[in-house]
Amino acid sequence: MKRFVAATLASLALLFSPPSTSYAQQVLKVGTTTAGQPTSGLNPQTKLPEGISVELLRAVARDAGLAIEFEPMTFGELQPALLDNKIDIIAAAYGVTPARQRIVDFTEGYGSYRDLLIVRSEDTKVYRSVADFKGMSIAIPKGSAYVDALKEAGANLTLVSTPPEAISELEAHRVAGVVDNGLQVAYRMRNNAHPDLKLVDSYQPIQEAKLAYAVRKGNAELIAKLNASLTKLQADGTVKAIYTRWGLN
Repeated sequence: MKRFVAATLASLALLFSPPSTSYAQQVLKVGTTTAGQPTSGLNPQTKLPEGISVELLRAVARDAGLAIEFEPMTFGELQPALLDNKIDIIAAAYGVTPARQRIVDFTEGYGSYRDLLIVRSEDTKVYRSVADFKGMSIAIPKGSAYVDALKEAGANLTLVSTPPEAISELEAHRVAGVVDNGLQVAYRMRNNAHPDLKLVDSYQPIQEAKLAYAVRKGNAELIAKLNASLTKLQADGTVKAIYTRWGLN
């Protein structure tokens, strides 16, 4: 009788125990942006996700034996989607900052960036820092790590969804400048794509940040898997090759 009771209890324990957290048994949803190249965006022709963060995560997933599925969204939607369990990983220009570290966990870094300033070509003012933006109208994507510093400096912000939208606001004379992730800004300004605009060389950034993948707090198993593969891909030249394909060294 005692054996029967023990066996029954063991069966019930298995039945009602929480499911395994093995990531080899599930498809991980990855939040990425629609127009944030070269880090992440949708290819204009194929409409498929592309960019440094996307391509590297594909390589990481192959190495780690993980199944992933990309979910394109605006930058401002990434963090809420992760915290609401709608996605499992953020793969975009969602860099490591102290404020974000309090609410999500990050992998090891695989790159870095700083913010840049774009103004119209006829603007001759010398911009040194965020302190020069008091009363100035600035376009910036929602969710950007620079929003709070710009508000504190007294800038008048126009929040947009994507970097191209921010540049369009500047070209239409609705704002006086654009502050954004330097990788994305430089990508949009390459090959004289916006001849009436210019990057401000004298501007000193609000902050420099590492590029890394973000997951929900306490997700140690996933972080360990991602970090192990990132280390391997850094060593074998995969990370460098991806940057080179996007014109970055």
